[in-house]
Amino acid sequence: MVMKYINLKRIEFVITYHCTGRCKHCSVGDAINKGKDHCIRKDKAVEAIETLARLYDIESVMTFGGEPLLYPDVVCAIHKKAKECGIEKRQLITNGYFSKGRAKIIKTVSDLCQAGVNDILLSVDSFHQERIPIEPVYVFAKAALSRIHRVRLHPAWVVDQAQINRYNQDTQEILDRFSDLNIEISHGNNIFMAGNAVKYLSDFYKKPELDLSISCGEMPYTSPLDDVTTLSIEPDGSVVICCFNIGNIYTEDIETIVKKYDPYKNTYMKTILESGIRGLVDYARTKGITIDIEKFYSACEVCRTLVSRLSKQSYLEMD
Repeated sequence: MVMKYINLKRIEFVITYHCTGRCKHCSVGDAINKGKDHCIRKDKAVEAIETLARLYDIESVMTFGGEPLLYPDVVCAIHKKAKECGIEKRQLITNGYFSKGRAKIIKTVSDLCQAGVNDILLSVDSFHQERIPIEPVYVFAKAALSRIHRVRLHPAWVVDQAQINRYNQDTQEILDRFSDLNIEISHGNNIFMAGNAVKYLSDFYKKPELDLSISCGEMPYTSPLDDVTTLSIEPDGSVVICCFNIGNIYTEDIETIVKKYDPYKNTYMKTILESGIRGLVDYARTKGITIDIEKFYSACEVCRTLVSRLSKQSYLEMD
């Protein structure tokens, strides 16, 4: 059965919101190291991959966090199943700091290789290294280079790499510490103003004039709500499209969740699809919810804030 509004190509698993860092640019913000669900359930994650790979032509599976390698067995199980299902790209984002022990680090890399991870993005920059020692990360990088198909350093830049500021200068010095490994460096990982970045880095950014007529699919890292290509699954089992929770794999089968998905039956989604974020702003106003648009850095942030407040209001009204 072809699902009308989902053309899935990519599955993302947030393994955990627990982390060995607490970075000033982290989009997760205050949710880091909080929540009763420390880690996504391995059995349910594997089951979801198997089902979705049967229903769709999945091209990519990604695991990240928090720090996903705090739970290496879960990461390995997910990628092993992705490999068995013929999913070509099996990607991991990690800060590389989950142990100080050399033997454990090397064994974990070996396990990742055997599980089928073939693309690692290693987060090293001024923000991560403020709390994370570089030595064990270097050991991880060196071991990964010898076993994993593709390994890249994945620094986050304030504004962009060309900008001269203290954070970018520190990041370049940190990257130089890995220069003897001749490791590839990713490009374009510019900090998005969300979470901690708004709190700590706003002085480096100018607030743009927001186009609130814009809809999902026109903004970076999004797809239209009626032509979904990416699903995210969170530690508590929530299945998320953009900022919308559409179900939970702990209480429902993933096939049921995707088959019943219809954005035109969700008032907030329907409003965005038909009238853009401006329409959502106007709808929220009819519910007594107003926000100061000038305080926001992106239309996405406006949307997330309004959806959160509208959903909370709706929940309280049901009590």
